Amino acid sequence: MSKSETRPIVTRILQRARARRNTSDIPGFTASFGDRSSVGITQAETAQLAGVSRRWYNALESGRPANYSDNFLQAVRRILDLTAEEWEIVYRITRGRAPTAVPVSPLSGLLPDVIRDLVEQSPTWALYVSDYRWDVLTYNAKTQEYFPWMRHGLNVMEWALTWPEARAQLINWQDDWALPMIAQLRVHAEQWPRDARLKDVISTVRADPAARKLWDAPNLPTLTHPSSRQVRRLFLSGQGGREFAIRLVPFTPMEFPSCRLMAITPAEEGAEVNVPRVAGV
Repeated sequence: MSKSETRPIVTRILQRARARRNTSDIPGFTASFGDRSSVGITQAETAQLAGVSRRWYNALESGRPANYSDNFLQAVRRILDLTAEEWEIVYRITRGRAPTAVPVSPLSGLLPDVIRDLVEQSPTWALYVSDYRWDVLTYNAKTQEYFPWMRHGLNVMEWALTWPEARAQLINWQDDWALPMIAQLRVHAEQWPRDARLKDVISTVRADPAARKLWDAPNLPTLTHPSSRQVRRLFLSGQGGREFAIRLVPFTPMEFPSCRLMAITPAEEGAEVNVPRVAGV
């Protein structure tokens, strides 16, 4: 029996996933770690993107039993782009049970087909619809080119405010992204104080130390929706350290006023409309 065959299966899965990971597919990787011509991501880089110490990530990859949180395991899944089968094995062995499914908004089935078709069939602009808890109901392929995270989780607030790798992608994360989004979340918290799912989202956000610190920030803006005038910058998959400027343009569907139709558009005159397609998407 070879040495590799005697290693725990979690070790084999995570090592192989790191070895095959194309770091150009990780938005913001180049800006954080420098340009990389070879394929593969190190333990230290994986740990930093997951928001943990290298020692803690090494414990997971070594197959050592520990109280690994779901948030940490989900971050590793996204960063290493584990397949569904790999994720099932890693989670079952690590947590002793099957992974829980991503919450689905009860409003998803109520979304009119004409709105869903409008979003999903739009070939030019990135469009998505979310409910008042920021659970995404539908989105098109162009949106996934901007935000490949939508393959793994469907709440905008939880992604932007708590996922460590989001801070690698979103430039000037605190001022341009986090503060305006927390301000909007607080408005909805007062508007729907008894909504259980919204409470869960808020609890998840406030459990993150950086987001919790901003929750009562004195410079928190007074916003109920994103300003279409605000330019925000981010990194994209396959584009190295190049920065892209966008605007978030919100609309309210008249037939579905509790939801929001969001358009993502290039902010600079003459900016490229067609964002390069992410490998594997």
